[in-house]
Amino acid sequence: MNTRHRLFSQKKVVHRANAPGSLIEPEGAPVPVISVMAYDQTRLVERTLDEAEEINSYVRDYPVVWVNVDGLGDAGLLRELGEIFGLHALALEDVLNTRHRPKAEAYDENIFVVTRMVSVRNDALDMEQVSLFLGDRFVVSFQERPGDCLEPVRERIRKGGTRIRFMGVDYLAYALIDAVVDAYFPVLEHYSEKLNDAEDSVVADPENHTVEQIHALKRDFQVLRHEIWPFREALRDLSGEMPFIRDETRLFLRDCHDHVIQIVDILETFRERAAGLTDLYLSSLSNKMNEVMKVLTIIATIFIPLSFIAGVYGMNFDPDASPLNMPELNWYLGYPFVLGLMILVAVGMLYFFRRKGWFGGKS
Repeated sequence: MNTRHRLFSQKKVVHRANAPGSLIEPEGAPVPVISVMAYDQTRLVERTLDEAEEINSYVRDYPVVWVNVDGLGDAGLLRELGEIFGLHALALEDVLNTRHRPKAEAYDENIFVVTRMVSVRNDALDMEQVSLFLGDRFVVSFQERPGDCLEPVRERIRKGGTRIRFMGVDYLAYALIDAVVDAYFPVLEHYSEKLNDAEDSVVADPENHTVEQIHALKRDFQVLRHEIWPFREALRDLSGEMPFIRDETRLFLRDCHDHVIQIVDILETFRERAAGLTDLYLSSLSNKMNEVMKVLTIIATIFIPLSFIAGVYGMNFDPDASPLNMPELNWYLGYPFVLGLMILVAVGMLYFFRRKGWFGGKS
């Protein structure tokens, strides 16, 4: 299911009155694809499974088994996996409800973690829920659709001699969570560039579409903050007294927690910059309007004395009736004299305005 922009949607969220633990597939969810990676220090098996029951043999033979499910379109499969690994029905219900905030909960037989994977697709923010179960010898992850940021973890597992091959399932869970957290940084870099472009656009040529761009950025930052903020609490819980997690792995989880705090700080900086862009836009627009008004005022001011001169010589006085009635009308160069007077007045006023620094800077 394409989840792009769903967090921006103004549609109502319909809460179904179902019994707790009911497994209802999300509308339009793709058919699940099960992949498994089972390994120890010297052995590795990586396969795509046709049946969920094939997992049992890997759990018996390998100390670390990672089962990844891409797609949530088969509630029966989730029910079967829940029976195999002892997953609580309420946790499985949360897997299918893809609007949960990040969290970490401890059950009798496993730990349930909800994370939010973020990416940029077609220049738009894309969010996807990734749910993890950590048990005695396994990690089970559920994704809404194929495609993720976990390939670096797979590559590390494929390479022999890496730390992850010598560590337990708790370290594997940490590595998956850390990969999800690290995926935020390229997204933040993308938005940093968009902020820079918006700032340049506001300063150079503020237009209406610039305001729309700023509001879109502020909305995306609000969504990212809404998703990453509870992630801090979830990681704090995981690095505390949680079953199935060793003290050595808790140190890595604390480092991951520090990365999340760093992301929160960056987002706060971005939100402040975006808020400042609105003020900068209004200021730039005001300055642009002032420049226009200044030019119009100068033009109007120049034409005021010119209109006065033209008005004076437009009066119907008869110079033959009296020598005081505009004798210059009878001059041979009377017309060029008036035009020259107008030009002299206009040039003189422009020179005066420039000397005052009202345009073109002070001389």
